[in-house]
Amino acid sequence: MHLGRMFEESCGRFAGHVALIHNDRTITYRELNASVNAISNQLHRMGIEKGNQVALMLPNCPEFVISYFAILKTGASVVTLNVQSTPHELKHLLGNSDAKALITTGAMSRRYEEIRDELPLCRDVLITDQPEEAFQQALSQGPFDFTMPDIHSDDPAVMIYTAGLTGKPLGAVLTHRNLTSQSRLLKNVYGGSEEYVSLAVIPLYHTFGTSVNLLGCIYAGASVVLMDRFTLEGIFQAIERNKVTFIAAVPRLFLGMLFMEGAKKYDTGSLDFCITGGSKMPP
Repeated sequence: MHLGRMFEESCGRFAGHVALIHNDRTITYRELNASVNAISNQLHRMGIEKGNQVALMLPNCPEFVISYFAILKTGASVVTLNVQSTPHELKHLLGNSDAKALITTGAMSRRYEEIRDELPLCRDVLITDQPEEAFQQALSQGPFDFTMPDIHSDDPAVMIYTAGLTGKPLGAVLTHRNLTSQSRLLKNVYGGSEEYVSLAVIPLYHTFGTSVNLLGCIYAGASVVLMDRFTLEGIFQAIERNKVTFIAAVPRLFLGMLFMEGAKKYDTGSLDFCITGGSKMPP
C-alpha cells in the first residue's frame, strides 16, 4: 500500500469523523479528502507528476496536511522544509532536492523571492494564505475528485534533510513502504482508534512529528489538534478543551509541563499516554 491509498481508505472509513482541529476550525475526513483532491488537481495543472519533488514550508496548520497528501496523491515526493530556513539555506534545499514547486505562506515566500533567479528548476510557488491566489481558489472551486497514478510501495514519498552538522544538509529519501509501516505503529502498539485525539506540538516538517502526529492518526482515524505556535499554558488549555488523549514531543517539553506553575488547575484527565524521542528522558 502507498500513502495516497492509505489516506483515501481512512477518509472513506471515517468520513464524518473530525480529522483536524486548528484554533476554532474543525475539518472532517470527508472535507479533508475533498481539499486534498482539489490541491492535487491544482498541482497537476501546474505540471507536477509522478517522480517530481514539491517543497513544503509551512507550520502546523491544515494547509500543511492538505498539501502533504495532495503532493503524494500526484505521485510526487514531499520535500519538508524547516519554516525557519533562511534564503541561503533555501537556495541549497530547493536546488539540491530538484524541487519543481514550493508551497508556503505569503510572508515566507519573500525568502524564496530573494533567490528565485538562482533556482532554474523551482519556478512555481503556491501561496496558501491569500484568497486571490491559486491555492485558495482551488480549495473553493475544485474539482474535488482526483485519480491517482500508479504508485508503488517502494516509490519515493518524502525527502527530509539532515541537520548538516559536518557540511551541507543531505536529503534522505523515505519510501511509501517506510512511512506506511510507521503509520501503523500508533494503532498496533498503543491500540489507537478514531477515539484518540493527538496534540501536534512538534513540527510536522520533522519526521517524528509527521509519523506519530499525522500518519499514525490518519491511519487510525483519530483527530489531530494542530498547534502552529504554543506556550506551556496553551498546551494545557488545548488538552482540557479538546480532550487530548496523547502527545508526542521531546523530553524538554514534558519537563516544562511537569514544572509549570499552575498546571494543576487544568483538567488533564483525558491524557492517556505520551510518546517521546530526540534525546533521553530523565527518570
